[in-house]
Amino acid sequence: MAVTATYTLYVDWASDGSWATGGDDISADWIGITIKRGYSSPLARYPFVGRMTVRLRNAAKTYSPPETAAARPRRPVKLDMTYGGNTVTMFRGWIETLRPAFGTTRSRQAVMECVDAIALLDRYDGEIALQTNTYADDIITSVVAATYTPPATNYQSGINMFPTAADRWTGRLLAWEGYGGGSGSGVLQRVNAANKIQDACAGDWGRFFISKAGAPTYYNRHQMPFDTTTALTLDDNMVVMDYEMGVSDIYNTIEVTCHPRKIGEVNEVLGKMDQNHAVMIEASGAEIFDIQFRDPSNNAVQLGGKTIVTPVATTDFTVTSDEAGEGDDETANVTPTMTAYGDHATITITNDVARIVWLQPTLQVRGLAVRALEPVTVLKEDVTSQGLYEKRRLRIDASLMSNPIHAENLAEWLLAYYKDPMHDIRGVTIFGNTNATFMAAVMNLELMARVVLTETQTGLSAQATYIYSMQHQISRGSIHTLTLDLEIAKTYTARGIWNTSLWQGTDKWVY
Repeated sequence: MAVTATYTLYVDWASDGSWATGGDDISADWIGITIKRGYSSPLARYPFVGRMTVRLRNAAKTYSPPETAAARPRRPVKLDMTYGGNTVTMFRGWIETLRPAFGTTRSRQAVMECVDAIALLDRYDGEIALQTNTYADDIITSVVAATYTPPATNYQSGINMFPTAADRWTGRLLAWEGYGGGSGSGVLQRVNAANKIQDACAGDWGRFFISKAGAPTYYNRHQMPFDTTTALTLDDNMVVMDYEMGVSDIYNTIEVTCHPRKIGEVNEVLGKMDQNHAVMIEASGAEIFDIQFRDPSNNAVQLGGKTIVTPVATTDFTVTSDEAGEGDDETANVTPTMTAYGDHATITITNDVARIVWLQPTLQVRGLAVRALEPVTVLKEDVTSQGLYEKRRLRIDASLMSNPIHAENLAEWLLAYYKDPMHDIRGVTIFGNTNATFMAAVMNLELMARVVLTETQTGLSAQATYIYSMQHQISRGSIHTLTLDLEIAKTYTARGIWNTSLWQGTDKWVY
């Protein structure tokens, strides 16, 4: 006999943090739900935007924005699933779009597209101050907190220590000339929170995702090799499976680039206001300036900043009563405030008097400079694999990694794993309504959960895998299918051995 679960869909129309306000429970209206979350490939350290697509009854025009004032994007959304006396949140996020169908005699339905918090991290900067002797989870904690307040977090401790972080990222570089009305030319870096988290993951070779309950989650690189808890066993009872073995995922030439840093010992100029004329500040008004940290001798060279000094009157800026700078000195009549980040600072100059003053183009920021030294690229190759499959190169730019030894260890480990062809197992579909085991699985499985799979025709036998992408399809009749993309479980090669006395036991030293 088929088993079924129940599903409760909520929209926090008032955005008040409560799911219990009248009208928030819209379970009576949904017709079909699709949820897709995960990574684009086993190599990815950062996921694509998690999405939930809901088809809704809309005869009452509840989901038609012109008719319903509360039907707007960015309203919080949550889907709960209840089975066997337990309730689990299957998706938590926000409405991205509402698309009501036209025609009073047609379907009278609407499609509600929802996204998880990856969409926020892709959109906002998540600016943080310089961190020293820090780890991936520390960086991720700061970046997420600078972007939004999640309902919960789940961060494993990072493994590699980064001597400095937030001084440079691998975000997009924008060349400019006379930017902001000033003179000269240089480079501006525009980096969002997602880029920063990806950098932390690449430097530690861990993984970040948003859980189905909405919690930002970080797993370090030891999670998969050491996780022996099997969440689901499949033994010729999947309804669909795609399998292949090919060369597309073979990499036998690995390059890992790290970026050593040096921190200055005395304060120096980290950045200057890029203006060739004075800036007027209205009476009792304020102006905000964003000062990017660049080497004064070469504006194309990015700097980081540590122990940054709030601009000091006369030393770091001057203010006068006229634009030309030849009038009265008004420097004492303004107040500077600063918010310092790892690669720039935001300076607010507040005019404390009831008359116009002029900030002369001398505003600067000082502190200890963090300079990136020449990048170090470590190359590891496997000639046997190259002879069998031709040269296949993988490049990793670990912008937060400073230690060449870490780069070498990562390159060696990636080479050991990717030099040979692997099983590519995708589209593994189970029908949750088959039995209690499968229904519990579709309710409880999460990204990176361990699945052991046997499929006789392909020859897969008790193959340990981990979920890197998952898609739920739920219909109004509580028909629930789950489709999984699986990556092969990774193992480590022993580098040294311990036993209870000193050496020569069975435990492995690992990267």
